[in-house]
Amino acid sequence: MVMVDVSQAAADRVRTIYDDEHEQFREIVRAFVEQHARPNADRWESEGKVDRWLFTKAAEAGILGFAIPEEFGGGGADDFRFHAVMGEELARNPVSDGMAGIALSNDIVIPYFTDLTDDAQKQRWLPGIAAGEPLGL
Repeated sequence: MVMVDVSQAAADRVRTIYDDEHEQFREIVRAFVEQHARPNADRWESEGKVDRWLFTKAAEAGILGFAIPEEFGGGGADDFRFHAVMGEELARNPVSDGMAGIALSNDIVIPYFTDLTDDAQKQRWLPGIAAGEPLGL
C-alpha cells in the first residue's frame, strides 16, 4: 500500500479557481482582520457587541458591500468567488463575531436589497449600506 501525505499534496496543488483580483482581495481581507478585528476581538467578546466603526471601516476597505453596484457606492463585483475568498479567510482567521457580521451582510442581507427592491428602494438604501452606515429601519 502506498501512503500519500494528503496535507502536503493539497499544499502543493495549484488552485486555478481564483484570479489575481481574488488573491488581492484575499490580502485585503487578511490585512483588515489583522489590523481591525484581531486587536479588538477579546473586548468585543467580553462586551457582547462589536464596535459600529467596524462596518464603516470594512466598507472603506472594500470588504463590505463589494457586490453592491458601483452606481450605489459599492464595488460592483458580480462574482461569487469574492464571497468564497472572504469565507476562506474568515475560516482561517476566526477572530470575531464582528467579521461574521460583515460576511452575513455581504452574503445574506445585501442580496435582499440588490435583488428584491425597486429602483427607488435601491437608491434609498444601497448607498448607506455600501458606506457601512446603520440602516435605521
